[in-house]
Amino acid sequence: MGSVAKGMPGVIGREPELAILEEFLDGGTAWLALLLTGGPGIGKTALWEWGQRLAADRGIRVLAARPSGAEAELSFAGLFDLLEGIDIGSVGSLPAPQRRALEAALLRAEPMAAAPERFAIAAGFLSVLRSLVASQPLLVAVDDLQWLDAASAEVLAFAARRAQGQRFRFLLSRRSGSATGVEGALDLAVVHTAEVGPLSLNATRRLLSQRLGLTVPPRTLRRLFDATQGNPLLAMELGRALAGGQTWVIGTEPPVADLAGNPFGARVAKLPGPSRRALLAPALNGRLSAPQLMAVADAAAVEDLVAVGLLIPDGERVRPSHPLLAVAARRHSRIGERRALHLALADVAGDETLRARHLALAVPAQDADVAGRVAAAATGAARRGAAHDAAELAEHALRLTPPSAAD
Repeated sequence: MGSVAKGMPGVIGREPELAILEEFLDGGTAWLALLLTGGPGIGKTALWEWGQRLAADRGIRVLAARPSGAEAELSFAGLFDLLEGIDIGSVGSLPAPQRRALEAALLRAEPMAAAPERFAIAAGFLSVLRSLVASQPLLVAVDDLQWLDAASAEVLAFAARRAQGQRFRFLLSRRSGSATGVEGALDLAVVHTAEVGPLSLNATRRLLSQRLGLTVPPRTLRRLFDATQGNPLLAMELGRALAGGQTWVIGTEPPVADLAGNPFGARVAKLPGPSRRALLAPALNGRLSAPQLMAVADAAAVEDLVAVGLLIPDGERVRPSHPLLAVAARRHSRIGERRALHLALADVAGDETLRARHLALAVPAQDADVAGRVAAAATGAARRGAAHDAAELAEHALRLTPPSAAD
């Protein structure tokens, strides 16, 4: 078990959770789902990622989605991620109505004349899962379940209610709090919830040493541990401040002032303008590829952010290394900066729904031309079954329509 923790940066002092992951993936339990819960920065995602690596080592196929706050309003964003790389057309057992509905929802085919039935989309997803598990076991992994868009959550819940007796299981994570609809669709008897708790004092010391090469005196370590309550994200941010030469005199506040809120705020505020823009772009659009990001932000700034670990390449996309970074990037931007960046993002958007959404958020006043384009995108979204997108875009179109054009 120690070698597992050593091989995964960030998974330090998590031997009990790693043992649960291994037991779950080895089939030693009757669980259909393993749910990791905990507060922001506690290490859920690191364990979730490690679970996928353990699954792959065991010959289990993984379908993964990592929702973000920037995508929570985009219909089928999570489903898009789960089925990325899956050729729906090659699934021989998929009935034609389900295939057409699923391809329309995922923008792999032209929108249908009428909106596809939600049942057809959900049934299509379940049929794909059943086809895939015919050849090998399957793990459906969703991080930050609280940000999964409503349309994808409905599809996933449909599959969860029918998972008994199948060879697919779920690895889920979310922040502590109310259960989601996906969890509610699973029989509580087959869902194991593992609350990811704080690190111990010794694990915090190892984290600072292994990740930052930082050794602090025992008294300072105790003060750091007491201030961060064993939260690895907060410990790392405070450790970086100390490693960077900032002092922490006894009786004073920690050099990371916002430990109780967003510890990334101070770092983001100190970034130069090009770097803040490069970080803000994926905070406004969680689906940006590297070429798209380079098109709207300074390439050198992007490379610098990747080098210091604030941006992470994730497949074809580039994302902030932690959701709280995206929050800090938005909070430390001005409305004019966001509007200008939304306009640039509209130019590189890969589909009409995203393009229209960025255009709507870029325009500060009523504009008949933009209103018309957004309304057309709303119609297109409705025709592919993205009811939430359609409603949101219709509201934007109405807001942007001048009184004279509405008469």
